Amino acid sequence: MTDPRLAIEQERTEQEQERTERVREHEKSGRFKAFMDAVPLLATLATATVAVFGSLQSQQQYRDTQASERFQSAVELLAGDDLTTRVGGIALLGQVAQTSSERRENAVRLLATYLRVHSPVTEEGRAKPVVTAPPTEEVRAVLSALQYRGNVKGVDLGRISARNLMASGTDLTGLVFARSDLSGSVLGGADLTGVPFRQATLRGVDFRGANLTRATFQEADLTGAQFQGADLSGADLTQVKGLTSAMLAGATTDADTRLPDGITVPPAEPASTVKPPVR
Repeated sequence: MTDPRLAIEQERTEQEQERTERVREHEKSGRFKAFMDAVPLLATLATATVAVFGSLQSQQQYRDTQASERFQSAVELLAGDDLTTRVGGIALLGQVAQTSSERRENAVRLLATYLRVHSPVTEEGRAKPVVTAPPTEEVRAVLSALQYRGNVKGVDLGRISARNLMASGTDLTGLVFARSDLSGSVLGGADLTGVPFRQATLRGVDFRGANLTRATFQEADLTGAQFQGADLSGADLTQVKGLTSAMLAGATTDADTRLPDGITVPPAEPASTVKPPVR
């Protein structure tokens, strides 16, 4: 005979199992309903993501097309008959270099080529006295546009005439001035790290306070140049013309600085021992 207590306990267990199953079914139904409710939202998000990606892609394509059109327009302007048109082309190439990383190097190289063609140095020009006349408008425009050269290195501005260039405190790294005529230019405080000046005419150039670390001056004409406060660490000044020991007074040199035979760096002047007047 079955124990009544066992029967009651079994019935309770079965009822508890039924309640548990109903709860599970309810939870499953709720999760499924929540998932189904979220489907439209997920679809909307997916559509929005695709739309944003497509928009970004379209914007990039638009910028590429715009840069290409600007580059072509600049090339046409550079071939113009009047100065204003050509300077406009130079400025437009500067915009291309500034806004298009893909076309930057082409724009920069074209600017350098333009300057070598339109402002070439001549032996007759080198021999002329240094006067205070400013550089041509094209020279100024190209140097201004080249500030957007980014990381483009080896920009060949060799064999150009750019006398009396005003570029104090500017970054001129990556430019090449070999065999150019920069006489009378003001480059004080400029960053000229590693810049080649081989065989350049640099008469009367103001290099005061400039960073000339590892710059190369072999066979350059430095007559009347000023180097006070300039950093010539690692610079190569072998076989230069017009350099005197006195011109290096106040400049910084190191064991890697190469100087012409007979040229030495004057010792630094001792600090003044005169006490300031008491007020």
